[in-house]
Amino acid sequence: MAFQRAAHPAATRAYRDTEDEHPTLPGNMQRDSFAALVERVAPRLGVGRAAANAFVRLASMTRPSDWTSPDRSPVIYAAAGEVAKMLDRSQVRTRVITAELERAGLIERRTGANGSRSRTSGTGLYFGAAIARAAELMALDDQLKAERQQAIFLRGQRSTHKRHLIRALEGLSELSPHCPEAEAIRQEAEAWPSAERLHCMDLAALESHVDEADRLCRTALDLLEKREESNGEPFENNRPYIQDTTEESLVSCNETVDKRSAGLPAHDNFHVVPPNGGPNCREKDDGAASGALKSEFIARLGPQRLFDLASPDMQLYLCGRAEPEYLRFHDFVWAAERRVPELGISPDAWNTAREVMGEDSAMLSILILDARKSEPGHVIFKPGGYLRAMTERYRRGELYLIRSLIGLSERQRAGHGS
Repeated sequence: MAFQRAAHPAATRAYRDTEDEHPTLPGNMQRDSFAALVERVAPRLGVGRAAANAFVRLASMTRPSDWTSPDRSPVIYAAAGEVAKMLDRSQVRTRVITAELERAGLIERRTGANGSRSRTSGTGLYFGAAIARAAELMALDDQLKAERQQAIFLRGQRSTHKRHLIRALEGLSELSPHCPEAEAIRQEAEAWPSAERLHCMDLAALESHVDEADRLCRTALDLLEKREESNGEPFENNRPYIQDTTEESLVSCNETVDKRSAGLPAHDNFHVVPPNGGPNCREKDDGAASGALKSEFIARLGPQRLFDLASPDMQLYLCGRAEPEYLRFHDFVWAAERRVPELGISPDAWNTAREVMGEDSAMLSILILDARKSEPGHVIFKPGGYLRAMTERYRRGELYLIRSLIGLSERQRAGHGS
């Protein structure tokens, strides 16, 4: 008995079924994981949620072994009415859904002259079309994952720009309550899309908005700096570098370090030892003296020295912002956030570090981790785990950021002198 093959040019190009050749899922992929993959990429294929869900349910009605066997293809022979019952849909709605799946090249509908389906006549709903596209769909899934990660990163950067902008506007409000330029900046920021709306923006629009947010934030910081200069002293809450956190809870560099853990839990398989304080470190155990010396050390460090301590990759980002001596805290946080995904650190690990340590200490932690990772002969296999370990040590008051900066500086000098 002859059957009618529903026409779909895209599906025909992607897959042509034969009696002797049957596509199989690649590697160790199985039916259910492939169906879940199809459901994830369905929107990019023009497949709606209902049709994507129907594909998963239809696939579950086939034998798992048919998806991996070169001798046969997965197929549903049930009549259209029975399939509609399985999907709990009307026959009309079921026809619309299966037609949508076929247009997307995910199934192949074969029916008899009277619309019937049967095993003996070789008619039914065939899934070989989707299997033949497995590599393509996997690549699309990877692309969508990368886009989601990029969107998460961009939303995080917008959040950073907004926080720093609010801080700058607060400073401007104290220094110049009736500044028209600050009011113009405030009005422009109020027109920004909400955090919820950011999730609905495509990548190009989101990236454009984040660039504009960065520009507006830097404009506010420039204006604040000018007002500070005209007033004769810097605004207390807008220290441009890293003085704030280093005064909070850093231990004296005269304390003993367990060489086994070397700044990280002993069971973590890291091949990097966080740097120790050098012989010139004179921080005292006395709290007041220690805090004063730490503040003095960081104030002396300045943006140029902090730039010099950064890894080449972070320096490349910073160079695109300003000359090293004119860099601000905002620029270092911006660069650290750029390095987070490149280092393979998850957004969750970075957000946790910021919540626990504060933004400035978290930024310093990334700068130190990144700089150590770029040192010859040192390997950090799991930067995300390394940052989490640093965060946990901060919780316990055992994170030696000043010591690490001194260690970086001393090794840098030693390297230049060799």
